[in-house]
Amino acid sequence: MLPILVLFWQDNGLDMFDVYLLQGLFAVAVVVLEVPTGMVADRLGKRTSLIAACLTLSVSMGGYALGTSFWHFLAAEVGTAIGAALISGADSALLYDSLHRLGREEEYTRHEGRARGVQLVSFAFANLLGGVIGDYDLRAAMWATVIGPSLAFFIALRFVEVAPPPALGGWRAGWQDYLRLLEEATRFVRKHRLVRWNIGVLAVLTGSASWLLWMYQPYMSFSGLPVWAFGIAFAVFNLSAAFSSRMSHDFRERLGLRGALSVIAGLQVMPPLLMAAFIHPASFLFVLGHQAVRGLGRPLISAEILRHTYADKRATVLSIASLCGRLFFALTAPLIGLVTERADIPTSLTVQSGVLIVIVGWLAWRYRAIPAKYFTVKSAVEERT
Repeated sequence: MLPILVLFWQDNGLDMFDVYLLQGLFAVAVVVLEVPTGMVADRLGKRTSLIAACLTLSVSMGGYALGTSFWHFLAAEVGTAIGAALISGADSALLYDSLHRLGREEEYTRHEGRARGVQLVSFAFANLLGGVIGDYDLRAAMWATVIGPSLAFFIALRFVEVAPPPALGGWRAGWQDYLRLLEEATRFVRKHRLVRWNIGVLAVLTGSASWLLWMYQPYMSFSGLPVWAFGIAFAVFNLSAAFSSRMSHDFRERLGLRGALSVIAGLQVMPPLLMAAFIHPASFLFVLGHQAVRGLGRPLISAEILRHTYADKRATVLSIASLCGRLFFALTAPLIGLVTERADIPTSLTVQSGVLIVIVGWLAWRYRAIPAKYFTVKSAVEERT
C-alpha cells in the first residue's frame, strides 16, 4: 500500500496536515507500546508475540481497507502499532536464541541480513503490485495488503521456542515480573555505555529515515516523475535495501565495525543534500543511499547490542532500541514538518542533512569517550544464555 497510501488518504478527505498528524500519533502509540510488548515476548514467549502480531496486523489492515475517515484510519494505525510493537525485538531475539542453541550465534548477522533481504524483496514485489492495483482502484490495493500478515500468521504457528519463558503465577505475579524485568533492562541499558550508544545510533538511523520517507511522493512529483512510476521507484528502493542487507555480514568483515559505521553515517547524511542539489525525474535514485543504510544498519547494530545483552532481556532491550527510534522521530518530526510547511522541498532536504550532521558528529564524539572495558563481552553474559 505504501506507494499509493498518501493518495488513498487524500481520496478519503485527509489533507497533508492530517497525514503528518496521523503518523505522529502512530509514533506515539508505538512508543507507548514498544517496551510492554517486548515484555510479552520475554515473558509469554517470542513465538506467542509473533503470532499475536500477525493476527493483529491482519485485522488492522482490514480496518484500513474499510475506513473512510481520519478516525477510522487512526484506529487502524493504533492496531498496526500494536502489531509492529509485538514483532519488534521478538523476531531478532528468537533468531539469536535459535542460533545460540545450535552453537552458531556468530552467524546471526548473516542470517538476520539474509532474512531482511528476503523481506525487502517481497516489499519490492508488493510495491509493484500496489502501484498497478492502486492505479485501478486505491481501496483494492489496501485489501491486497491484508494478504501478507494473514500468511505470516500461519507461518508463525510453526515456529519453535528454543528458550521457553518461565511460568508465571497469575496476573499479579506477571505484573510484578513485568516491572522487575523493565527495571532490570533499563538499568542494564543505562549502565552499559556501549549498548546505550548502539541504541542511540539505531534510533537516529531509523528515526531520521522517517523524515525522508513521507517526502518521497512530494519530492518525486516535484522532480517530474510520473505517478505511475512511483511503484517502480519504491520497488527499486526495496531491492536496493535487500541487496545491502544480504551483504551486511561481508560488509562488516571487510571494513570492520568502525569502518562500516562510518560508511553508514555518510550514506545517511548525503542523499538529502544530493536530492536538493540535483532536481531531475531520476533524482529519486539518490534515496538508494538511505536504502543501503536501511539494509545494513539493523543487522550490524542489533548484533552488537545482542552480543552484550543477557538472553532473558534481549527482546526487551531491542524493544527499547526501537522505542528510542520512534521517540526520536516523534520529537523531531514537528521541526521537520514546520520547515517543510514553510520552505520549499530543496531547503527542507538541506535542513534534514544539516541536523543529521550535527547529531552524527555528537555521536562520534561520544563513541570515543566509551571506556575499553565495555567492548569486551562479559563472561556472565556468555554463561547466562
